[in-house]
Amino acid sequence: MRKILEPWIRFQRNQPVLFWFLFVLFISYGVWIAAQSEIEAFPEFTNVQVQVITQYPGKAAEEVERQVTQPLEVATNGLPGLINQRSISIFGLSVITLTFDDNVKSKDARLDLSQHLGDASLPDGVKPGLSADSTPVGEIYRYTLTGSAPLDEQRLTEDWTLEREFKSIPGVADVVSFGGPTKTIEIRLDITRMKALGLSITNVAQSLGQNHANAGGTIITHGEEGYIVRSIGMYETPQSLEAAVITTQKGIPVRVRDIGTVQVSHRPRLGLVSRNQEDDVVEGIILLRHGSDSLETCKQIREKIEKLNTTVLPQNIQIKPYYDRTNLIVRSSHTVFHNIIFGILLVILILWFGFGRPYWPMTVAVAVIIPFSLLMVFVGLKALGFTPNLISLGAVDFGIIIETAIFSAEAVIHKLSVSSRKNEEEVVKAFANVLAPALMCALLLVIAFIPILSMQRVEGRIFRPLGITLITALIGGQLGTFLFIPLAWKNLPIGLSEPSKIDLWIEKITAKCTDWAKRIAHMPMLNLKAGIAFTVVLVILMWGMGREFLPNLNEGSLYIRATAPSTISLEASTELARKIRARLKEIPEVVDVVPQIGRPDDGTDVNGFDNIEIFVSMKPQEEWRSAKTIDGFVEIAQRQLKDIVGVDFNFSQPIKDNVDEAISGVKGELVVKVFGPQIPELQKIGDQIVDVVKKVPGAEDVGAEELLGQPELRFKLNRDLLARYGLRVMDAEDVLETALMGRTASKLVDEQGRGIDIVVKPEIPNPPTMNVLASLPVLTPDGARIPLGEVSTPALTEGVGKIYRENGARRIAVKCSVRGRDVVGFVNEANQKIRNTVKMPDKYHLEWSGSFENAQRASRQLMFVVPLCLLAMIVLLYSWFKDWLKVFFLLWEIPFAATGGLLFIRMFGLNFSISAAAGGIVLLGITFLTGMMLISELAQTQNVWRALKEKSKSIILSSSVAIIGLTPAAFSQGIGSETAKPFAVMILGGLISSLILSLILLPALLATSSKLHHE
Repeated sequence: MRKILEPWIRFQRNQPVLFWFLFVLFISYGVWIAAQSEIEAFPEFTNVQVQVITQYPGKAAEEVERQVTQPLEVATNGLPGLINQRSISIFGLSVITLTFDDNVKSKDARLDLSQHLGDASLPDGVKPGLSADSTPVGEIYRYTLTGSAPLDEQRLTEDWTLEREFKSIPGVADVVSFGGPTKTIEIRLDITRMKALGLSITNVAQSLGQNHANAGGTIITHGEEGYIVRSIGMYETPQSLEAAVITTQKGIPVRVRDIGTVQVSHRPRLGLVSRNQEDDVVEGIILLRHGSDSLETCKQIREKIEKLNTTVLPQNIQIKPYYDRTNLIVRSSHTVFHNIIFGILLVILILWFGFGRPYWPMTVAVAVIIPFSLLMVFVGLKALGFTPNLISLGAVDFGIIIETAIFSAEAVIHKLSVSSRKNEEEVVKAFANVLAPALMCALLLVIAFIPILSMQRVEGRIFRPLGITLITALIGGQLGTFLFIPLAWKNLPIGLSEPSKIDLWIEKITAKCTDWAKRIAHMPMLNLKAGIAFTVVLVILMWGMGREFLPNLNEGSLYIRATAPSTISLEASTELARKIRARLKEIPEVVDVVPQIGRPDDGTDVNGFDNIEIFVSMKPQEEWRSAKTIDGFVEIAQRQLKDIVGVDFNFSQPIKDNVDEAISGVKGELVVKVFGPQIPELQKIGDQIVDVVKKVPGAEDVGAEELLGQPELRFKLNRDLLARYGLRVMDAEDVLETALMGRTASKLVDEQGRGIDIVVKPEIPNPPTMNVLASLPVLTPDGARIPLGEVSTPALTEGVGKIYRENGARRIAVKCSVRGRDVVGFVNEANQKIRNTVKMPDKYHLEWSGSFENAQRASRQLMFVVPLCLLAMIVLLYSWFKDWLKVFFLLWEIPFAATGGLLFIRMFGLNFSISAAAGGIVLLGITFLTGMMLISELAQTQNVWRALKEKSKSIILSSSVAIIGLTPAAFSQGIGSETAKPFAVMILGGLISSLILSLILLPALLATSSKLHHE
């Protein structure tokens, strides 16, 4: 190590201009990178996902599955990197969600998928499309429109003005418009008149399309000017539509007004949005483009809204936001940066008192390493293609990062304090003696990060950036030690023998620890007794400890899903939403309640009127009085809604709800999936599982997907009768479909250039009855008209409402939430009861999904990788010490640290999660530093007690700095602190126990070895 240090110190001394130039150059580059970096609130929680959305209007779920979903599944199966394929088919809509592995980029997945969609054999006119290039956490902005303008006019403004304006922002992938009636121009045809004139709806639709066009000729010269020749024939007003000629009979034109009436109407509603006291509003949901900066995009959205409200939109239409991701990011940023700054200040304070006032240059040198390491984090993340996020930054303990610098600084200070003159060679020697084992520990810590970097899927996307952040910060800490410690010792005093108060305090602690260690050292069979004691303690701590995947993030808002009976109408669902809004608005902290019924018209969701999703925005957390936590408000909301019977409620948060659905395909935290071929049997098994799971302690919001129960009015066509009249099945089906849904004939373009669909349909009562539909005339090839009921048998029956599929098999899911206990323990108990109670027929099986699936996958990965890394660390330690006995004693640091870490997890009331496991892994590397310093000093002094005396101050000071640096994160209660909290608590507890046991038990264990101890 001296061979490396001496040339470096000479370079600093002999080439100061070049050294400071390179140093300032790097600092400037780091500051520039940090200023350019996007700091996200949360990382991307899910792998790349792309949805194939296909609308097949008027078709039942079974027809959609057979004719659309299955052909598309076959065409898209086997795509490079595809790890999961799931779909849902409902009335008129198919949505297939494809999930790709970590190595597949979004653009590549979308390109491959687009190329394969053409391989599917689909019905004529059916065209699949891809979802927006966004992610499950991409809903960054929500707003509604307000004003005195009619709702259909507001919806036209949303579709034709606002969508275009917002999509012009580079970071916006799409705008989902929801709610409000979609305006149409409807031609209601008189069947009697049409029959008399020998016309059909098809004739009318074709004629209207042919009568709607503008044409151009050429340029003609008139004098010195050139004129463009145009003909104008497009529909611009309903009056121009009434005058359109359909046909000519005996020289007399038959116009639209002769066979029907033209009126303004609306498309059948697929969904409805309300807000607070307003029962029907138009909503827009803005999606962030994959990889874009959410803060910058939200800023541009706000600027765009201000411009639209003041200069573009009419006064009777205004945009009123109710969700802005910026608020969550700012609140989370405040929590994280408060913890970071507070932790840094505490660290500097400890350094000031620890080193003493005369050695303030060394305090400054060590403190400067902290911002230097932070710059290294931004440079490292940028170089490796990662985006910094608040979870990873909030987990950094700069006290741990500067441990090497503290040991080095203390060694230099000690050498100078006992010297009569400044001997650079002796100082370098002392510096090198400490730096070598410290750098070895840094290497061990990097190895300890390998399990974190190896994590996959959701846990990998959260903890890989955290691992990279900690590694780059650690590298920055080591480089900072090389840079700043040699610069500082030139300005330190020599021969300062007067001990400070902190030195006297540490001497007393060391003397007391030495006394206790000597007493313990005389105990017979100490190693065996200590091993048994730690084994018992660790078993007690782990026994019954709750386990989960990750703690829930507090987003500061609620997202409630209400599931009503599948047969509910839009009107009844609207009344239910009104009741829910009123109940939730009674909570004082609630600001906005925005229920969404059904789905938007673009097919980006697959819900019916039985699904009501309620966005509940709340006041800032510091203004919460009714409850202090988000779980407390869930309990309040449950009490408010408990007497609404016949409705299942699921309580979540906006981002969490989307992520849960993206991970498992089900709108719930924890999911049991049952796979099998027959839908009735799947529904039966699902209902049985619900009855079992509801009785398991901790189960909340339990419910099964409703596959059956969709009322149907079926017209079963008689092929023999159709053949007698020379009809095809398509002829009869077209009559029924056109009567109910109409047929789009053309578009009317208004004065603002907005296209409004022209729909033709027969004049029938609304809503139509079975008898009315049975009397619809079907035109035969010879011109005769026969009632639909003559070639079919109408009947009321119950059909399939939704069909779920995953990896080519049908399935049903039972979703639930777990409150008041750990997820893993809940699943183990529930799974056992299900297997004992529910009989599973052949070809049927169940799987658990959601957070439990993630926890199991992460646990399997860690159980494989952690032992390998531990083995690598042991081999590395042996190559350093060349002594298995020293390695054995150093490994005692593992139970020392694990005891405190698990004890603190218990004391803080936390479950053992992947976050806590990651903290435990990092703790392995950290705690080795204390033992290595003590054992390395022992190798030089050949006396345990002298080694303890020499290194006690460094050990106490470095450990105290690390403990103090983690304290704010461990005790933080703010928004955004939940994921990093178990990580910090595990390390904090481990550092405390490791410090205590390293000062008492480790010297006692070392003293029992005659090979290492000399009195």
